[in-house]
Amino acid sequence: MAGYNFIVACFFIGGIMSFFMLHPKEIEKIRCERRATIVDVRERERYAQYHYKNAVNIPYSQEERWLNQFCENRIYILYCEYGNVSLLAARRLSKKGITVYSVIGGINAWQEYAGR
Repeated sequence: MAGYNFIVACFFIGGIMSFFMLHPKEIEKIRCERRATIVDVRERERYAQYHYKNAVNIPYSQEERWLNQFCENRIYILYCEYGNVSLLAARRLSKKGITVYSVIGGINAWQEYAGR
């Protein structure tokens, strides 16, 4: 893939987990090309204040139910405030064999990019 989009591959006991890191400028491109679902993993209060258009809110803090809300046959783009939580979430989903992208710098980077 071109641009800032790159794959992170990590080894763990039992195989390889991988997910993609995505620059904010590529969100729409990947969403359209891959028919990906955009997921805001922040708390509901933060989501209510502002969020990426058409994003669904699945807070990562609700770990008990969180993983069950994703399907293996779908592609997801995750973001949080700064990119740290979505990175952890992407790692967790990729271990389950789900194709996932994490937005570098989170919604703050996207807002900075969009504000140009």
